[in-house]
Amino acid sequence: MSNDTKPTFRLDRSTIAVTSIVLAIVLFLSINIISNTVFRSAQLDLTEDALFTVSDGTREILGSLDEPVTLKFYRSELVQQIPALAAYATRVEELLERYAGLAGDKIKLEKFAPEQFSVEEDQAVGFGIQGVPVSGAGEVMYFGLAGTNSTDDEDIIPFFTPSREAFLEYDLSKLVFNLSKPGKTVVAMISSLPIAADQARRFAPWVAYEQAQQFFDIRIIGGNVKRISDETDLVLLVQPTSLSPTTLYAIDQFVMRGGKALIFADPHVEVNPPPPPQQGQPYTPPRGHALGPLLDAWGIDASPDGVVGDRIAAQRVAALSGGRRVVTEYLPWISLGPVSINRDDVVTRDLERINLIAAGRVGVKDGASLTMTPLLFSSEQSQVLDLEAIRPNPNPIQILTDFEASGEVLTLAARFTGAAASAFPDGPPPRDDSRTETGPDPELVAEHRAQSDGPINAIVVADADLLADQIWMQGGGGSQAVPVAQNGDLFVNMLDNLAGSASLIGLRGRGLSARPFTLVDDIRRDSELQFRSKERELLQNIEDSQRRISDLQQTDEGQFILSAEQQKTISDLRRDIVRKRAELREVQHALQEDIDRLDATLKVINIGAIPLLIALVALLLFFARRARFGRRIRSTRGEMAVTGGRAS
Repeated sequence: MSNDTKPTFRLDRSTIAVTSIVLAIVLFLSINIISNTVFRSAQLDLTEDALFTVSDGTREILGSLDEPVTLKFYRSELVQQIPALAAYATRVEELLERYAGLAGDKIKLEKFAPEQFSVEEDQAVGFGIQGVPVSGAGEVMYFGLAGTNSTDDEDIIPFFTPSREAFLEYDLSKLVFNLSKPGKTVVAMISSLPIAADQARRFAPWVAYEQAQQFFDIRIIGGNVKRISDETDLVLLVQPTSLSPTTLYAIDQFVMRGGKALIFADPHVEVNPPPPPQQGQPYTPPRGHALGPLLDAWGIDASPDGVVGDRIAAQRVAALSGGRRVVTEYLPWISLGPVSINRDDVVTRDLERINLIAAGRVGVKDGASLTMTPLLFSSEQSQVLDLEAIRPNPNPIQILTDFEASGEVLTLAARFTGAAASAFPDGPPPRDDSRTETGPDPELVAEHRAQSDGPINAIVVADADLLADQIWMQGGGGSQAVPVAQNGDLFVNMLDNLAGSASLIGLRGRGLSARPFTLVDDIRRDSELQFRSKERELLQNIEDSQRRISDLQQTDEGQFILSAEQQKTISDLRRDIVRKRAELREVQHALQEDIDRLDATLKVINIGAIPLLIALVALLLFFARRARFGRRIRSTRGEMAVTGGRAS
């Protein structure tokens, strides 16, 4: 009886291993090719501040482009060699690609890596892209963006500075928006202050106004304004003191139609005082603004009953006290530093110093639907001062003596957004420009809006003095004046922000891609505080000992006449100083040692522990696969043994 045997095809382990590696490589490349083709626009943003997610406002801007925009991105190879810029540069490039993908054929993205003395470098310099030296050998790197449109308008970001990373999306969207809407923004201005022609400056405009004129088409309107033109992008109101009902209605309806407003509403103006009273006549205070009815109806509280005094931010002035001239703090004159400036809003992000004079406060009225974002605010060491205390002849010493901190942070300037109601719910007021017709104008009645078409956008500043040259410049203004604060920049920033679309105004700062180790910083601070108190104590003891030695060594005649007891005391003090200096060195060494230990621990965790953990996981997988393979071999051998037994 013959046994029929079938040929068995077997692969050795090396052949299986090589085949597996080849298949893994093919699978890996296939997945990458498919994902780059099919899932190119798919994103999963797990960052805390959604750094890589384009906001809805940007999507609206990109989706409504009227004409094509070309973006030329210049990034030198040297940028990637600088750790502080490498991650940021990658984020900028990815965000630009995202813009191009969302805008379709409306945005053309071109990338350049300019080298020295190349055509690309000439192009970058021609656009105004800023070259930054990176070495003493003269190497220069470029990291900027130039945008153009079909009418040859240009807009640039000279250099993507990391300090602006939080507002990267805003800056890019603003550039695209400006190129899609060529021409200067039209600003309609109503003002009772001589901002455009100051008699004290031989009818020259204020510097802040001159700066704004370079970027905006500012048109002064006055008299009885029936309607603010639709070509006006925003209205600028600088302490208007006398407005007719018709003009108030025109402003109200402009805002109800979606127009933006920048408002300076001051409870007490000092830069334009009233004429001196005649002998025997009472003092006449400066007239307040006439915007109360509008602000109240919209839901904005701009209380005119007092000014803000701030003990922390108060400026120092010369005053008389008991017949003597002294320098003291004058609470209504404040100079705001970074802690009183909103660092999360694009308008105030880069500002360091703003001067205000007798500013009021703003807020949201009860029941209003507005959202307020403070831009400038006081410290908790502030108080609302009665107007009578600062006019006509304020006493800084008395104001400081009577000061009682409220413990409340008061808002001095803010942006307001949200639904608002018209100050004229029943329609336009009666006509005041006709002798025969007294009823409302039919044209105005036909387009009357009792509610805003959408969210209103307004910035309200409770101070108008801040625009005057003498408040923020040394020398009174003009070409010879030197800025001591950034009031002019604040003014231009506010206009620039409001000049954009509602989508652009709604953009806010994001987080940074380079995230600090806040936990590490906290540990470092705790470690430092543990030793600083002891360090200060030792330094104080050393200074006291040195002072005692100096006192012992000097007599009234200025000569050194020391007794044996004094010499012994000096010797003891010197030994004590030596001992305390040694102790001080130990404390300082312990402080640095504690910080170094923390640094070393973190390095071990990041450099050693993580790879060790990965290696441990790899070993576990290896042994698991080996055990599974062993079970499979034993199972195969058992089956073969059973089969062989049957065959025999």
